[in-house]
Amino acid sequence: MAILFGAFVMIFLAEMGDKSQVMAFCLASCYRARAILGAVFVATLANNGAAIYIGTFFGELLNMDVVRIISGLVFLGFGVWTLLEKRNGTEPVAVKENLGSFLTLVSLFTLAEMGDKTQIASAVYAATYKEPLLTLAGVMAGMLLADALGIYLGVRLRDIISLDKLKIGSSLVFFTLGTINLASSALVPSAALVLVVIFLGLVAMLYLNRQNYFKRN
Repeated sequence: MAILFGAFVMIFLAEMGDKSQVMAFCLASCYRARAILGAVFVATLANNGAAIYIGTFFGELLNMDVVRIISGLVFLGFGVWTLLEKRNGTEPVAVKENLGSFLTLVSLFTLAEMGDKTQIASAVYAATYKEPLLTLAGVMAGMLLADALGIYLGVRLRDIISLDKLKIGSSLVFFTLGTINLASSALVPSAALVLVVIFLGLVAMLYLNRQNYFKRN
């Protein structure tokens, strides 16, 4: 049990303020908690489970620069979708729960955790103590609790902050994650990052135009 508890504490602390927790916080404005936690469960089982069982050889099986590019583009796309999505009314509306929306969540959390410190920590911990099942149980518990806290804070803020502000804040998080992932890939030249910044500027202008900002000023 000491091994399980150690893995739990390690991942829970590592996840505080990390990408998955921030994403759970942002997604709470449009997805139900059970859908987000379900996606976190599946993504953690796939990512960290693979890392635990493959151990230190996991990094050699994937080109992490390519993974960062893919995840960066996904984050940018989700940020655009979040910002420009049209909704009726002024209150947050939960996205319709279906297989497609759930797979979208699973993909986001899976990409977010690929090559992340929690995945690496899981592999090292399992290689050290040679208890993959206990390690996996502790990792799952730590991830779920940390992201549940993120969801709780997101729901609480949803009740006191306007939908427009939530959308802007969530989009900025996804834009930042996407840009950081692209910038951290050795395959992405500096010129491409400039194009990303220009693209995000155009998206911002489109959003402001939809809000009639230019007409008011």
